[in-house]
Amino acid sequence: MLFQQLNRSDAEKAFIIGRNTTGSTVSAGAPLIFETDAVTDGNSVSACNGLLEGTALFAGINHASLTNSSYGLIQTYGYRQSAYLSAASAGCAIGIPFIPVANQLYLTDSTSSGANNFNAVVLMETIGAGAANSAVLQWNVFIRAL
Repeated sequence: MLFQQLNRSDAEKAFIIGRNTTGSTVSAGAPLIFETDAVTDGNSVSACNGLLEGTALFAGINHASLTNSSYGLIQTYGYRQSAYLSAASAGCAIGIPFIPVANQLYLTDSTSSGANNFNAVVLMETIGAGAANSAVLQWNVFIRAL
């Protein structure tokens, strides 16, 4: 794990190192889960391939663009200004938990999916009712996936 050193201008953050096994490049801000296939090595991560796996095996938010089979940082704790959330969640208030979406590289409002026990990612700003419902946009979140 990598922990940010003391810095008065930035909030605390923690990162793990993971290897992308999604099969394609994953952009910064996308949620990742720990891989569970037979060849897993403990640091393999991929896009969410199922709702239950996504919530139980949530690894964190990808920090920078990560090509297939390469290693990179995954943010597991702290404030993040650029996590991909479904704007179909328009009208969400601060503090609403978000969960990974099956076979997608974004999070969605957990209260509408019935997965209310997952709170590793919470919204840190209000998504107004005017947000484009068909878009996936980057929003401010707080991550607690340690």
